[in-house]
Amino acid sequence: MKWIKIGVFIVIFAIFVYFRITPIINQTVPYTYDQGRDFLKIEEIFRDKNITFIGPTTGIQGVYHGVWWYYFLIIPYLLFSGWPQGFYYGLFILNLIVILSFYKFLKKNYSFGTALFFLSTVSVSNFFIRSSFFASNNSLTPLFVLVLLFSLYQLFKTNKSRYLFLTGLSLGFIFETEMAFGLFIIPSFLITYLLFRKLREIIYLFPGLILPIIPRLFFELRNNFLQTRSFLDFLSSPKNTNTIQLKTAITDRLVTFWQYWTGLFYKENIFFSILFMLVLLGSFISINKKFSTKKTLVNFLLILTGLVFIFSLTNKDSFFWSYYLDGIQYVFLFLLTSVFFFIEKNKKISFTAYFLLTFIIGINLFSLKSELINKNPIPLIGLRADDTIVKYVLKKNTGKEFCLKIYTPPAFPFTYRYLLDYYTKKGSVKYPKADPVGNLCWYIIDFDNYQERVADWRKENIPETGRLIEKKMMENKTSVELWSI
Repeated sequence: MKWIKIGVFIVIFAIFVYFRITPIINQTVPYTYDQGRDFLKIEEIFRDKNITFIGPTTGIQGVYHGVWWYYFLIIPYLLFSGWPQGFYYGLFILNLIVILSFYKFLKKNYSFGTALFFLSTVSVSNFFIRSSFFASNNSLTPLFVLVLLFSLYQLFKTNKSRYLFLTGLSLGFIFETEMAFGLFIIPSFLITYLLFRKLREIIYLFPGLILPIIPRLFFELRNNFLQTRSFLDFLSSPKNTNTIQLKTAITDRLVTFWQYWTGLFYKENIFFSILFMLVLLGSFISINKKFSTKKTLVNFLLILTGLVFIFSLTNKDSFFWSYYLDGIQYVFLFLLTSVFFFIEKNKKISFTAYFLLTFIIGINLFSLKSELINKNPIPLIGLRADDTIVKYVLKKNTGKEFCLKIYTPPAFPFTYRYLLDYYTKKGSVKYPKADPVGNLCWYIIDFDNYQERVADWRKENIPETGRLIEKKMMENKTSVELWSI
């Protein structure tokens, strides 16, 4: 039996790794404005010795996420010497460590079946796969939610203050990696905590809560409380918003939360989503009173989730990004995983747990088979697209000075700039100039659905007397052109 368990774990773990490592190897990972901006920021920190205390921008002008995303990116930047794929490998490794640690926690405190159910669900979930390599600050938030779940369990089990400190620390990092989620979950947590615990204990929470925001406090002191003033101004007179009625907001959030739930399952399958929702709602009767810690945690998380939903309604704005609450998926999954454990330990209905585990393992095997059988050519998307285009232009101009101008739908071509910086450091190619060299200039023109913007840019950057010498249309509809001007 021991070897069967090991064998099943190895299979699921291999599938887990395959679906995450393959996009990184193929370079089909997302590579957009945000990734280029953040990678350039890390390069700037090292080039200019410019230590920062604040992170990427939020949706509110003058308000920023925490700096910890940049501090994390420094590690893969150093380990991989700035190699663009290195950032994605770094994020994958971090996810792997945290998720396997949580698997080990579940195996020790719940059961092998419960831990395997958790890992099998995460293995083929599109959301969890994508968050393993989507290089953005909010990709760290789900990992801190797992730390929050672990610390809460240990707090209810041992009643030791250090776990309340760890709880505060995880909440602080959730706030710093995705401010919107932090603004919703922290007050929700405080209210829920007071319903379950003694008020005097909460003092141990605040040192952990404050520690992650210390760099932000330094920034505020150095900049005359810029973010505080910007946030208060936003609250008093929101800008660029489209206010909606409460009824509409409730409907909008219900749809959003349902999408979080469906994101747990393979390809957001509606059948699986409904099936496991029925399991979740219909199986609370199986909760055995002897599992007091686990039952208390389930009740705590149910109230916490309800309060997060209520607090989300305070943002009566149709401009509500779904990733604002990234990480709540792990709360949903933990509730489902807990119910699985209660079913497994109830002898009368334990067969249901074995069926569910077999079912989810079958989905893993089916998903791998489908992936291997329906193997399509690697598309020119994400990092692969920009990397291919930059290499094409640099190969055309090896060892000589050249001019290059770039159009991308976002105003700033950060993605191309970082790749150009990385490859031109090697010495065989030179960084392009903005002015024509020998009356010649290369142009990279990304596809834009709004063709009038492309036309306007061409008029501003290509003289009417210019003559097209060479043109290559890439698979992703990006045009690479050489003009005599």
